[in-house]
Amino acid sequence: MPNPKGHEDSIKDSRFKAAWHSGPTRTIRVPIALADATLQYARQLDKKIEPRDTPDSRRGSEVDTKQFQSRDTSGSTDEIKRLKSECKRLQNLVSDMRIELYQTRRAEIELPEAADLLNRLKAKRKKSAVTLADIETILEMIEG
Repeated sequence: MPNPKGHEDSIKDSRFKAAWHSGPTRTIRVPIALADATLQYARQLDKKIEPRDTPDSRRGSEVDTKQFQSRDTSGSTDEIKRLKSECKRLQNLVSDMRIELYQTRRAEIELPEAADLLNRLKAKRKKSAVTLADIETILEMIEG
C-alpha cells in the first residue's frame, strides 16, 4: 500500500546532500599507503570546483581544474624524459648482466665423460636402452 504522505514535495528537504561538488562519485581501489593522500588530493581538487548549481558554473570550473592540472605537470616533462632514459639505461644494464651471468654459469658447469654417465645410468637402470652414442649426443647438445 502506498504511503499517502510520501509525496515528492514532502521528502525534498530530507534527501541526502552530496559532499562532493564535482558530481557523482564511484568507488576506487588504491593502495592503503596512498589512500589518505589520494583522498586529500581529491578533496583539494573538489574545493577548486564551484558547487554544481548550474551546468554553466560547472563547465567553467572544469576548465579551471584542467588549467590547474596542466600547471602541475608542465614542468615535469623534462623529468619524465630523464627518467625514461634512465630506465632504458638500467634495462640495458640488466640485460647485459643476464647475458654475463648466463655465460658464467655455462662456463662453470663441468660435464662428466660420456662413458661415466653411461655406467652410472646402467647401474641405476639395468634395462636402459641408451647407448654411448646417445649420451655423447646429449652432452654435445648441453655444451652448445
